[in-house]
Formats: sequence, structure tokens, C-alpha cells
Amino acid sequence: MLPDLRISLLLSLLHGLLLLQGHAKELRLMKPELNLNSDHITVAAGKPFAITCRGSRGLTWIWRNDQYKDGNRWQVFEKKCPGRSHHTCSTLVVNRAVANDTSYFTCLYSDLPSNKELKAELYIFVRDNTQPFVDFRPSVPDVIFVHNATEVIVPCRVTSPDITPTLLLHPSSSAVRSVKMEWDPKRGFVVTLPTYEFFSSMLKCVAMVRGDEYTSYYVTQKVEKRIQNLVLKTNPQKLVVGDNLNLECSAETFFNGRIEFVWTIPGRTETKAENTFDLSEPVYKASSNVVIKNVTMENRGLYVCRGIIANTTQLKSEANITVYREAFIKVSFKKINPYEVIEGQKMLKLSWKVQAVPRPIVTWYKDGKKLTNSNSDCYELDPVKYRLIIRDVKPKHAGNYTITLSNTKHNVHEQHTVELDVLERPRIYEKETDFSKMELVTKGGEQSLQCTSSGNPLPTIHWEWEPCSHEDNLCKQRGERIKVEETIGREITYPANKIKSIEPKYIRHGNKLKIISTLETTASNVSGVYFCVASNKVGTEERSIRFYVSDVPSQLQTEPQITAIVASNVQLTCKSSKYIYNHLSWYNPTLQAVPDALMQKKVDNYSIYLTLGLKNVSQAHAGLYRCRARSHPNSTEGLEKNTMLSVKVKTVPYIMENFTDFEVNVSGKIVLECKVNGTPKPTIAWLKNGYPITPASGISMENNTLVIERVKKDDEGHYKCKAINEMGQDSTQAFIKIEGSEEKSNIEVIILVCTGLAATLFWLLLTLFIRKLRKPDATDIKTGYLSIIMDPEEMPLDEQCERLPYDSSKWEFPRDRLRLGKTLGHGAFGKVVEASAFGIDKSSTCKTVAVKMLKECSTTNERKALMSELKILIHIGHHLNVVNLLGACTKPGGPLMVIVEYCKYGNLSNYLRGKRGDFIACKPQENPDPAEKELEAYISDLTELIKRRLESVASTGSSASSGFIEDKSYTDSEEEEEDVEDLYKRALTLEDLICYSFQVAKGMEFLASRKCIHRDLAARNILLSENNVVKICDFGLARDIYKDPDYVRKGDARLPLKWMAPEAIFDKTYTTQSDVWSFGVLLWEIFSLGATPYPGVQIDEDFCRRLKEGTRMRSPEYSTPEIYKTMLDCWHGVPTERPTFSELVERLGDLLQANVQQDGKDYIPLNITLCPDGDSKPKISILEENVKKGFHRWSTLEAYINPKNRPLSVKTFDEVSVKKEKRLHEECESDSGMVLTLDEMKSRKRLEIRSWPYGIMALARKAINKSKESVFSENEREAVKYLSATQVNDAVQEQYVLLPVDPTLECHSPPPDYNSVIQYSAPPV
Repeated sequence: MLPDLRISLLLSLLHGLLLLQGHAKELRLMKPELNLNSDHITVAAGKPFAITCRGSRGLTWIWRNDQYKDGNRWQVFEKKCPGRSHHTCSTLVVNRAVANDTSYFTCLYSDLPSNKELKAELYIFVRDNTQPFVDFRPSVPDVIFVHNATEVIVPCRVTSPDITPTLLLHPSSSAVRSVKMEWDPKRGFVVTLPTYEFFSSMLKCVAMVRGDEYTSYYVTQKVEKRIQNLVLKTNPQKLVVGDNLNLECSAETFFNGRIEFVWTIPGRTETKAENTFDLSEPVYKASSNVVIKNVTMENRGLYVCRGIIANTTQLKSEANITVYREAFIKVSFKKINPYEVIEGQKMLKLSWKVQAVPRPIVTWYKDGKKLTNSNSDCYELDPVKYRLIIRDVKPKHAGNYTITLSNTKHNVHEQHTVELDVLERPRIYEKETDFSKMELVTKGGEQSLQCTSSGNPLPTIHWEWEPCSHEDNLCKQRGERIKVEETIGREITYPANKIKSIEPKYIRHGNKLKIISTLETTASNVSGVYFCVASNKVGTEERSIRFYVSDVPSQLQTEPQITAIVASNVQLTCKSSKYIYNHLSWYNPTLQAVPDALMQKKVDNYSIYLTLGLKNVSQAHAGLYRCRARSHPNSTEGLEKNTMLSVKVKTVPYIMENFTDFEVNVSGKIVLECKVNGTPKPTIAWLKNGYPITPASGISMENNTLVIERVKKDDEGHYKCKAINEMGQDSTQAFIKIEGSEEKSNIEVIILVCTGLAATLFWLLLTLFIRKLRKPDATDIKTGYLSIIMDPEEMPLDEQCERLPYDSSKWEFPRDRLRLGKTLGHGAFGKVVEASAFGIDKSSTCKTVAVKMLKECSTTNERKALMSELKILIHIGHHLNVVNLLGACTKPGGPLMVIVEYCKYGNLSNYLRGKRGDFIACKPQENPDPAEKELEAYISDLTELIKRRLESVASTGSSASSGFIEDKSYTDSEEEEEDVEDLYKRALTLEDLICYSFQVAKGMEFLASRKCIHRDLAARNILLSENNVVKICDFGLARDIYKDPDYVRKGDARLPLKWMAPEAIFDKTYTTQSDVWSFGVLLWEIFSLGATPYPGVQIDEDFCRRLKEGTRMRSPEYSTPEIYKTMLDCWHGVPTERPTFSELVERLGDLLQANVQQDGKDYIPLNITLCPDGDSKPKISILEENVKKGFHRWSTLEAYINPKNRPLSVKTFDEVSVKKEKRLHEECESDSGMVLTLDEMKSRKRLEIRSWPYGIMALARKAINKSKESVFSENEREAVKYLSATQVNDAVQEQYVLLPVDPTLECHSPPPDYNSVIQYSAPPV
């Protein structure tokens, strides 16, 4: 590569040197010189002439811008100049000159024709008296092409410089007008800025030669160089082989413009273009069309159209034509689908991105209805750009818009739907009518404010508050607002009214959903402005409500009537509501404004007072006084109240009605009314027998009336009413006689008092008795309620409620957004209620939840217990297999509520009992083999036998035994009937049981990791949710442990003894390992399909003792050997020897994995069972030989269902001895109450672990043996029998084989992945 670079550099250097040499030579060349020194000469026509030019080298001649060519009249001779050999001389000889030879003759170097400096020229006139003009146009005018209208040359050159022609207009022969016009015999007339006539008329040059007139004519034509809007249109630009291609190239020019189109087409050299020129408009339009029929792949490429005008100016346009071998349509939406737009947008363009060849037919539909330009004025269809334009977007435009693209010729169709969601800004309806609403509230009263709003999405409404300033009588807004919701249930220093409630309500009006928020205040005592703020993601709308608290109900108040006495002082007071009216004024009876000096103004928190003081009044002051209230002094609007002032003259008192004597019975009542008049108003004095009467018990003197209750004999006498004022006095009297005896009256009083006391005492005793019956001991509440607790080693039990945190900002949920429904269950102190929570999570507007709450008679201890559970749930965090906390309602003003997840299928215990008739190992195929049909009659008998058998096993279990009284609707609602995936409609399989066990272990593993202990782990506390997911819960106070048979009294507490570990029963020690014991009992419940543990066993002290000694339950009805081994490991007497929940998760996960298909087959672990003749080949049934695959289904199911997968040497709690020869027959019956001793558990690995020989097939054999109508032969029945443990070889006791399952069976798939990421709240510090 290096040599090549060097060569290139050398060549470049050489080239540069040559260029420099050429420039140097050019600089040394002399300018050519002519032998004639004049700039022009005149030669007579017909005469010869010669011109010699001298230069440095070869020369050439130019005449009229054309290079010289030898001819008959012209010759050029070139030679070395005489005396100067280094110069060249070139002589041009013209033999016979003619008039047309008149022009410039130019001499220049041959190799430098473009150098204007190195040249010499001479203008030669050839005089011809018969042809005065060089280019003579006596009849046909010469066209002058005008490129520049500011200076035009009329080329009427003459053959002699002596001839001076005249330039005139034709035919008028008038002179040409212009700014300037010069004559040059070598060029002609040079006209500067000619007038319009110069271009619109013909021109003529007139010359007089020897008395003869010669005229040469000229016509001007402006040369148009403008060309614009050159467009190349292709129809279509993309096409399929065989289609026709239309090309149209168009451009525009102006007057005198002529456009020439030049095409460049790939694959073709010749084209036939059809050109058109439209001169009808001031702007000329020219076009050129090319049609290519039946295009091929060779026709694709770049097409170029050039528009040329005046041979100088040109434009070009290009188009890239694509040719496809076949037609296609591709469509997509350019924006996000669904597409959101805000209401009121002036124009919305829904544009689809379409790739289609050839162009398809476009049709639009809205919600299935075809759209056209004519059916609505708000739609504009643009099929060319594949867009739909909507003008003035409104909510009615929301919907599904579908574009349909079709090409019937090529049978290609495609469509695409876009969902348009029209977002609406919040709209407050009250704001449209009340503008600035003002609410006048009575001091201390209640008031309700309402706000109705709608929008899309539905807005949320919150309230804001700004109090009025006491110094500002007009309550001007200062922007100091607070949220009303934040003040509920809190003590704040900010002046605000007490809020009773804020209730949202949702209504549907037509097709529009509205939210109504109602704010209710109580004990209103602060004036201010409430703001109703509705907001969604589109925007915010607010409505202000002026909330003025007043002690003036009518906004303005005066005394309607005031009576004064002559010469006294009187005050007229006008009182108005503050913030409504700021300016008060009094007007006297003559309607004149009262001077300010006579008035006194006072302002308090609620009212404005204006008092008019009149001194030493007389009759002249009497009349109607008016008080006017206005918002400002110049206002013409306001209120007016009147006060009538009456002025009276002083008069002496006088009695209007005198007393008369009368009689009253003992214990009766004396009523004397003294009607008196006078000015000023007299005072009344009462006397008895001349002595003043004073008020006492049973004696009242009000409104000039004397009342004496329960009169006695001593009350008899003269009663006198005395009226006195400053003008005098008057009186009246009467004698009142008392009739009857006082003894009877005293007895009645005593009887009445005693009866009242007895009734009160009875009511108190009855109330205390009822409360004693209903109120349990505090220890019972504590023990029976808080099942899930923190590990006491981590945090003492009595401190968990105080030390665990509660973040109200994260968990508090408004009660007004919680709509309670039916009661799902209840206990002695609490209940669980189904509810609808609006906006409790982001995924849905309304969510069904379960709410745990206390009953109305709850105590402080019960509320504290429920609060502790709330805090523990927060500490635990979220997990798939735990009933998770969603929120809580803890603020004052309502009940304490804990909101958790809703599980539609109820507890696992009831669910398993309900599925006993539908339990199968695997799902059978839809088309059974013929052999299976032969057993159809016997399957019915087997099913009936199994049901009776299950009923006997779980005879003690019932739906009420859980203590949690459930509504039937909790497990059988209308929603579940509509659910396609309803678990009640599918069969229950063994894999489901293992899956439930695995999930519970997974949840307990999570609880253990959070340092939590359950203490009541049982099937009744396991809930079943959608997708077959189980969740651990604790019903707490919602479970009535006093009515639940599973909770047995031990000391002062009721405990679930059947599920408790020995250390929990005897030592009250609760740990995670005691939960592992309960998990073993839960496994027994699951694999017995909801049976009650220890059936038929009396739960007493003896039971607890034997449990501690090592007695255990036998394997449940449907357990596998591995599952039963797991149970026994969980029931280990030493807590530390029990497996952890992590180990249980791994163990159950392995069992669950074994049920999944591997290499196209299912495998089920079975033990080897020897045949009677000692053959080591395992036998399932002789029926396999008779019915082949049809019977395989039952043999596999039989292998799964084994109620007694346990060691043979066992004892029941009642210590029933079982003879060895009866062992096999007895094992055909369920005896789940039988248990293992501790010694038998230690040696269990040396015993046989047998496959389940006592399932459905064992029941079938028993039923068949007892039936007289059995279809089995004796040989067949013999083959169905199973062997005892003594016939099993020790060498193969603990070995397993995998028997292939019929591949036609459809087993359930494994559960979801429970190892997903778990988010939970951080533990407290």
C-alpha cells in the first residue's frame, strides 16, 4: 500500500507543476494587436478588405460570436511575422464585402478562447445605400426577446455610421416614450424603462438614405423564465405486477412562458407523453401524462420529470415506484390504543398507518354502524390519508372505531379497531345555578352541604375550608385553606367547624354516572368558605360555598314594637349577620338618616349591632323607625326592618279584674292571676293575711300569676294582689277556703314513691343479670381472640398492641367509601361482614372485601384486641397464602373495622366435607373403554358405599362445629353460580389435597419468617379463594368459642385441644414448633376430607395424658405413606425434632412434583405387594386381565385411597384388643380414631409401609363378598384380596416401584409458582 501512496503523491505534484507552467505561459502572452488602430472602419459594399493580427502564438477569428470558417469570400493566412519570428501573424481577407458583414471582427488565441483580456477586435461597417440596416426586416418583423424589461435593445444596426434612423411605434408612428433612449450604430436603440405601449405595439426603425425611406419592423416579446409548482403524481406509487401505472407531471408558468417536459423512466428508453397546455387562466398550467400498462418488476425504480423553460430554468420532481409480486394490506394505529382524548377538543384526527398494495377501499364503522360524510356533520372521512376526523369532540363520540380495508380484486381484506375514550373534565352541577352559594347557618346548628359532579374518569370530591378573619367583616379569601377530611376526628388549633360526616353517593342519570358528596356539620360556630373540589386526571373544578354562622336567623333583626314613657331614655337596636351586611343605618319616621352621633356600633364574632339612643323622649319621637342593612354604603340593595316606637304618658296602676272568694280541696292547686295595667308597668306584690308571700317549693309567682301546688289546710286565708308604680297603687283580694283531710293525700304519695323505687330496682337487677350472661371473663377474650401473635420471645404479649406501629396515612380507609353488606359470620363478640370498597386498590373502582368488626356491645378490651390484630397483620405483610390486610377504619366517629381480602369459597373444612362425593384420584377421560362400561353398575354401588363410609368417619363434624356461624351465601352466592371456573363444579383430586397442604406450609413458613405464631392452625381457619388458592386467616372475635365444640374448657380458658401440641396444653408454651404439630393435625383433616380429628374420643384429662405419652392418630382415609409419615414427624414428642415449615415446604413440594407428567406418563409411588403364591411380581387385580385398560382406572384409584397406611400393631384410645386373624377384615373399615403408641412409632421404619389396600376397591370387594348377586367368580374374588404384613418379604418392605398410569387420564396441572417475590412491610425497630 505504501508504494501506491507514493505514486499518487508524485502524480499530484506533477499535475500541479504543469498547471503552474500553463499559468506562467499565459501570463507571458502578449495581447493580440491589429494593424489598424481605429475602433471601426467603413468599407464599401462589394469591395475587399484585409485585417492582420499579431500574437505570441496561434490565432483565430470570431465574427458575430461564431468562429471563422473558410468560405468563398473569406480566407485566413497565418505565418511568422516578418522581422519578428517569435510572433505569429494572422491575416483575414474578405474578397467581396456585403452589408450583412457589418459586425465586430475579433482576434484571439486559439487555445484560450474564453480569455476576454487576450483579444483584439474591430467593428467594420459595410456601407450599402440599398440596405441601410444590417438585419433588414421590411415586411416580417424581427422578434426581440426581452429578458430584462428595464433595458431593451432594438437591434436596428446600420451599415454606415452616418445613418441615424428614428424609432417609432407602429402603426401610430408616434415616438417611443421612455425614461432614456440612446442610439448606438453598432447596437441599435438602447431603451431604458420603456412604457407599456412599447411592449404592446409593433416597433419600426425608419432611415432616410438619399431621399429614400427604409423601414425595418420589430416585435417585442418578454421572455418568461419563471416556472413553479412542478409536481409529479403517480397513481399508484406502489402497485402489483400487471397493474397500470399513470404518471402525471404538471407545472405552472406565466404569460409568454413555454414549458418543456423531459422524462427519465427506468427500464424504458422511449415514452409517449401526452402534453397539455392550459392558457385560460393568468397562470398557465402545463402537464405531461405517461401511462405504463401491465407493469413488471423491471418498471420499479426512480422516475424523474424535468420542467424546462427558456432553455435555462428547470425544475424536477422524482417518484420512487415500488412494484410488488402480490397484493397485501397491513394496518396499525399510530397512537396508543385505547386512545384518550379530552372533551371539547376542536379537532381529533384518528390516523391509521396503512401499508397496502394496491390501494384498498376504506370504510369506517363506529360501534358496528357505518360512518359516512352525510350521516353526521361532526365526522370527516379521509380515505386517502386513512384518517377519520372528529370535530368538536363530545362524550357521545366515545366508542369503538373500526377501519375496514378491502381489495376485492385480489381478495385481500383487513380491519383494525381503536377504542376511543373521551375524557371529561369534572363538572359541578350546583355551580351552574347558584354561582357563589351562601349558606346562613344558625349558631350551634347543623348544616348539610351537597356537591354533585360527573366526569370521565369519575372524579373524586374532597372538601377544603378557609375560615373568615374576625377583623375582616366581608370575609375576603386569603388562600389559607385546609382539607376538611384531615380535620375529622382530630383536635386542631385551626378554626373550623366539627364535621359530622362526609358521605359519597353514586347515582346514574341516563348513561352518566355522578358522584354526590354531602358534608354535614354539627355545632357550627365558625364562619368561612367551604370549597367543593372535584378532580380527575383531566383537571379540577371547584365550587365555593360561603358558610356564615349567625345568631340572627333572618339576617336582620329589630324589635318590632318598643313602648317608652315620656321623659325616659330609650334604645333602638338593629342587629344583622356579620359578613353578609357590613353597613347599618337608622332612619327616623320622616325618613331622614339619623346622625352618627346618636348611634353606637358594635361588632362580635357573629353579628353587627347598631344602637340608636334617644334621650328624654316625647310624643314627637313616636313613629316608625327603619333600619337598613347593606353590604357597602353605596349599595342600593339590602334589607330593611322596622321598629314602632310608642311613647306613653304615665298613669296610675289599676286592677282590670277583681278576685272573688273560692274553695280548693286538699292537695289541689291554687291559681290566682292578677290582671293589672298602668304606665310605667306596675310591679306586683302578693300578700296572705297581710304578710308578703315569697317563692318556695310548690309556690311560684310568674307573669303576675300566683300558683300554689299541693295545698294544705294551712294555706287557707285572705290572698291579696297589690300593683305599684311611681304614680300610685291599686289592689284586689279574695278568701280561699281549703276543704278535705290531709291523711289520704300522704298515703297516695307514699304508695307512688314506693312503686317507683321498686320498678327502678327491678330494672337495675335485670340489666346487671343480662350483662353478666353476655359478658365473658377478660381472660377468655384474650385467649379466644388473638390467635396470631408475635413470638413472645421477640415482644411480650401484653406490649404488642402498644409497641407495634400503625401508619394511618398508609392503611386508613374512609368509612364513607365502604358499603357494608351481608354478614358472612359472627361470634359472641365480633362479626365478619361482606362489603364493597370503592377505590381501595388501583386495579378496580369497586372491590369486594371482608370487614372484621366488633359488635355494638364491645368493651375496651375487645377493641384493644382487634387493634392488636390489625397491627400484627401490618407487621406480617403481604403473602399469597395469607389473608392479607387491605385497610382499616380507626378514626373516631365510627366502629373499628379491619378490611381484609374476601375469599368466596369459605373455610377449607366445610369445602372438603362438601366435596366428598366428588373426590377422585384423577380426572377420567370422556369416552371410557368398553370394559369400563361393564363396571358402570358397580361403580354406583361403590359410590353409595363410600358416602356411607365417609358419613360414619365424620359423624362428629358439622358445619356448626367450627364455631364460626357462616351464611350460606358465603359459599354459595349468585356470583359463584355464574363463575365458569367455579370450584364447586369441578372434581376434587388427590393432587388438590397435596396442593392445599403445600400452600398452607408455604404460608406458615412466611409467618414463621416474620416471627409470628398462629396458635390456632386448623382447617376452619383456612379459607379457599379463586384459582384454588388457600389463605391462612384468624376469625378472632368473629368465632364463638363458647359454642364451638372444637374449643374445650381447660381451667379458665377454652382451647382447641385436638390441634394443640402437648407443651402448649401442659406448659402453655406456644412456638413455631407447636404450630408444626397443629399443621400435622391439619394434614389429617385435609386427607380425611374434613373429618373431625380423634373421632369418637372423649377429650378429657386422660386424652391429654395419653397424647403426652405418645399416642397418635392413625392414617386418615385418603393419605399416602409419605403424607402419613409427614404427620407423624409433625407429632414428634420433642418439639425440636419436628420438621420446620421450610422442610415441610420442600417435602410437600417434592410430593406435588411427583404428580406431574414426566416423559408423557404419570407415575404414582406404590409399595410392592406380593401375591399369595410367593410370586414377586406385583399384582393389582385379576380383573386387569379381563377388562384391560378399563379396570386400570380403578386399580390406580385404589392405590391412591388408603385409610390405614400405618403399622399393624396399634391401640385405640379405648384399648380394644384385636386378634391377628381378624386384622385384615377389620382394616377394611375406617377406624381413624386408632392411634400409634410411642414405642410403635420408634420402630415404624421396620414395619411394612403398605400401599393403600383399603380404598375404593377394598370397599368394592367387601360389598361384593356380602352380595348374593356378585358377578365375580370365586377366583376373581380371591385375586382381589390383599395380603397382610406377615406375607411381605422384609427385603422389600421399604422399596417402592413406579407403576405407569393410564395415559388417557387427565390429571391436574401443578399449582402456581409460590416462590414469587413477596412484598411485606418492614418489621418494627
